[in-house]
Amino acid sequence: MKFVIRAGGVGTRLWPLSRKSKPKQFHALTGEHTMLQEAVNRLNSLAKMDDLFVSTGVKLLHSVREQLPELHAENAILEPALRNTGPAVGLECALLEARFPGCIIASLGSDHHIGKPEEFCRLLKVSEDALENRAETLFVLGVKPTRADTGFGYIQKGDVIAKVNNEPVYAVESFKEKPDAAAAKTYLESGQYLWNSNMFVWKARTMLDLFSKFEPEMYALLEQIGAAAKVGREADVIASVYPQMKNIAIDHAIIERAPDIATLQADIDWSDIGAWDALTDVLPIDENGNLLHGNVLSLNAKNTTVYGNKDKVIALVDVENLIVVDTGDALLIAPRDGAQRVKDVVAALDERYV
Repeated sequence: MKFVIRAGGVGTRLWPLSRKSKPKQFHALTGEHTMLQEAVNRLNSLAKMDDLFVSTGVKLLHSVREQLPELHAENAILEPALRNTGPAVGLECALLEARFPGCIIASLGSDHHIGKPEEFCRLLKVSEDALENRAETLFVLGVKPTRADTGFGYIQKGDVIAKVNNEPVYAVESFKEKPDAAAAKTYLESGQYLWNSNMFVWKARTMLDLFSKFEPEMYALLEQIGAAAKVGREADVIASVYPQMKNIAIDHAIIERAPDIATLQADIDWSDIGAWDALTDVLPIDENGNLLHGNVLSLNAKNTTVYGNKDKVIALVDVENLIVVDTGDALLIAPRDGAQRVKDVVAALDERYV
């Protein structure tokens, strides 16, 4: 199995810390190591360095090399333009199928917290073993929800279609976009829904065949890249054709349209650190529900997240339900339950601040 860590996103909902020049995966948000380094470290028991790849933007390659000096140079999959996860997944499949015909890919995020890495690796191995008898199946890792969260997508699981290493494999009935509060509560109470972690295991050839069926124009470009990769000339072809690809998420391009999708139910202490309010899933809070990072003075503050540095005092007086982020050149203040709207700030700003 080949392991691809997708590290090309910008992380707009974690502005102003996450910027185009240094997105969230290159920051140490939850511990001593950056999120990218943690994504690699949690695979230590399963992946050899020869089998580990990082997919990222050309402009971010220097950050990858700084943080992962052990990564083989040829194992950096470089995107010359931002085109969302659809083209990114297509690119990794085209390149790896050309280099390793018949390979299985675990396509993983770089911005997740996983508190149970051993269990995570075990489930990846279960997915790999399941593909021996279900080569056309796409496997998505589903996470058992712990609350009615409106910030995640959901997977509706169906019947058990197999047991692999004593682990039940569920058919996927449907995917649900981020729900409103009432729908999220219904999903949680039903016991039939999982959070969609956007981490996948599949055969590269199967995914390319699905591109051929559902996104033929993108597939034609991916075929050009794959053909060039077989003779070691992919760099120029990628630079030429990748920017022509449709800007589309892999969910909309392939996953939601594929005929054979299965999921595993994971209990891995997972959180997608996609927005400022999600940090409370991972980092400790005080008795008033505050998460305080930096030089913070709190006088009767409640349910507030602060992310600053030691050089500036941030004083909170009689406030609640806030996000306060200070990076020196930018200051964000928003209600904690409005964390998803930070991406709208980025959309409204000019290039100097994003």
